[in-house]
Amino acid sequence: MTVCFDLHCHSLASDGALSPTDLVARAADYGVTHLALTDHDTLRGLDEARQAAQAHGMTLINGIELSVRHENREFHVLGLWVDVADPVLQARVSAQNDARINRAKEIGRRLDRAAGLAHSYERACELADNDAPGRPWFAKLLEEAGRVRNHRHAFNRFLKQGQSAFVATPWCTLEEGIAAIHAAGGTAVLAHPHAYNMTRKRLRHFLGQFKAAGGDGLEVAMPGLTPHQQALLDECWQHFDLKVSAGSDFHSPEQRWLALGRLPPVPAGATPVWEGRY
Repeated sequence: MTVCFDLHCHSLASDGALSPTDLVARAADYGVTHLALTDHDTLRGLDEARQAAQAHGMTLINGIELSVRHENREFHVLGLWVDVADPVLQARVSAQNDARINRAKEIGRRLDRAAGLAHSYERACELADNDAPGRPWFAKLLEEAGRVRNHRHAFNRFLKQGQSAFVATPWCTLEEGIAAIHAAGGTAVLAHPHAYNMTRKRLRHFLGQFKAAGGDGLEVAMPGLTPHQQALLDECWQHFDLKVSAGSDFHSPEQRWLALGRLPPVPAGATPVWEGRY
C-alpha cells in the first residue's frame, strides 16, 4: 500500500467546513493513510476523528495549530503527535480558547455597530456551533445578512487588519507555544511559511528565532507554491537544519485548487517529521 501523509487540515471543530467524521472519510477517498487533524487552538475534534479513522483503517495523528505572537506578528505553529491528556498543553489550549472567546465577543460588538447588525456574536456562535467562532463565521454571517457580496468582501470591508471589526488577539508567545507542544511529546512545525508575506531576509531572521525556541520542522510540501517560494523554503530547511512536513491546509471542498493528500513530494535529502515514528 502506498503511504500518503497529510499533516495539516481543519474540521468544524475550528474553521473547517466538514465534521471530523466527514473530513476523515474524504481523506480516505483521496488515498490518505496518515492524517493529522490540526484545528486552530483546539483538540476538540480529535476523538471523533480517531473513531472515524479506525473505521477507514487510517492512522490519525493528534494535532493542533497553535496561534502565537512574536515581534508583534501572528504566526501558526503545528503541534504533531501530541498527547492530548498532557496538562501543560491542556492549560495552553484553555487559555487560547479564552482569548478566542474574548476576541469573538469584541468582533461581534464591533460588527453590531459597524454593519448595523444585532447579536452578531450570538448568531456567529450558532453558525459555528461553539462559543469561540473565528472570523470566517462572522464573514458567513455578514454574507447571509446581505451586508457583503461574499467571504472576501467581508474580510476586506470589516474583518481584516485595519478594518472596523478587526480585533488583535493576545496569543501566547512563540516560546510558550513550542514549549507546550514539546511538553505533550509533540513535534513543532511552522505552518505555511510562505503565507506570512515576509522577505527572504525577514523569513530567515524569524526561522533563526523559531529554531532557537526549539522549533523542529518547516512545512514545505504544500499545494500551489511557486518555484521561487519552493526554492526559498528548500534553502531555509537546509540552512536551519529543520525537518520537513507536508500538509494541504484543507478547510473546505470549495477550495477546488487543493485536495487532501494531493501534495508534492518532500525534498530529496530532507528528513520528514514522520521519520522514525512508523
